[in-house]
Amino acid sequence: MERAGDFFYGGNTGNSTVTGYRTDRQGRLALTNDVGVAAPPSAKSQGVIDLAVTKDEKFLYVQNATSGTVDGFRIGRNGALTKVGTTTGPPPFAESGMEGIAAV
Repeated sequence: MERAGDFFYGGNTGNSTVTGYRTDRQGRLALTNDVGVAAPPSAKSQGVIDLAVTKDEKFLYVQNATSGTVDGFRIGRNGALTKVGTTTGPPPFAESGMEGIAAV
């Protein structure tokens, strides 16, 4: 799970989605939207394995181990994620055992 201000994001490897949470007025976690999916899967983004938020808390990066890609998302004021791009190049998990991502 990664934090960006009052928002938290968790990766779901099985269905390749990112779930968004926010803190409510009582300090409890609540979904950022009705279905809880902040980032739906795409053909190029399979096997969400790790997430990282930039220091300024404006971007979330998601490592997709099965497809060997990294997705970048802009974090909105309401916690919504807007995809800004997908980077290819890292080897898929099965080939390298690669796991882990960091954002600066």
